[in-house]
Amino acid sequence: MKYGFFPGCSYSSAAGYRESIDAINRLFGIQLVEIPDWNCCGATALFSLNEFKALALTGRLFALSQASGFREIVTVCNACYTTLRKANQILSNNPEIVSKINEDLSKEGLSLEGEFSVRHYLDVLYNDVPEETWSENLTERLKDYEVACYYGCQFTRPWGDIDHMEQPTILDRFIERLGFLPVDHSARTICCGASHAISYAKECRLLISRIIREVRAKGGRVITTICPLCQFNLDSGQKGISNPIPVPFFTQLAGLALGINASELGLDKLLVPINRILSRKL
Repeated sequence: MKYGFFPGCSYSSAAGYRESIDAINRLFGIQLVEIPDWNCCGATALFSLNEFKALALTGRLFALSQASGFREIVTVCNACYTTLRKANQILSNNPEIVSKINEDLSKEGLSLEGEFSVRHYLDVLYNDVPEETWSENLTERLKDYEVACYYGCQFTRPWGDIDHMEQPTILDRFIERLGFLPVDHSARTICCGASHAISYAKECRLLISRIIREVRAKGGRVITTICPLCQFNLDSGQKGISNPIPVPFFTQLAGLALGINASELGLDKLLVPINRILSRKL
């Protein structure tokens, strides 16, 4: 399995995300080929400030991926995922904009043509790695560990094609495949504040607290997520809260279920320690 890979700006600094993805890739022979000389996608904010510049940034990424022989791009960040999908949709229906972008790209010897497929790494692990491959490699069933899945607000919306927009379950199904017990709760797609958690910390703390309260009320002992910013907000946003809930990435939980050593998964980088919850695995 080989894919073009756009890591995004927060991938390397996320708490164990890269380590756990690398560990899983090694085990299953998944190749994520990083797009050379990639640039920031502009996230979702740039589209509201200057749509053409946002499209120029993403258009360059598509052109670089095309030059590398990939029309399927995998990313690991919700903001990158929705930004690339939005750009792909606009560019595929606006040849005039593509022509203007190609004028700039020609200075680098690049060109943009056609449509691309943008996928999240969760989609790859769930749909491309056969279920029996997971069951054959699991080293311990963890049914007694209640995990609350947090999707964030940009993974399924506005698309609604990979899963239900408001009540997604793909991550729950993946976690269950690993042997964990998914917790049913209503905070799956409630916004955590995203980048506003820095400039509007007080207001976003209310959003984060609402998510934590809901998960705790439904018996969740761990919250897992699929986005670097969501993970950071939920992990760091519990400062001062009694009995905080650990927030590992879904790939870190997958690594544990596969018997990968905790030191290879970057679990020590979590702000809320997970060792008291999964002590027998660590």
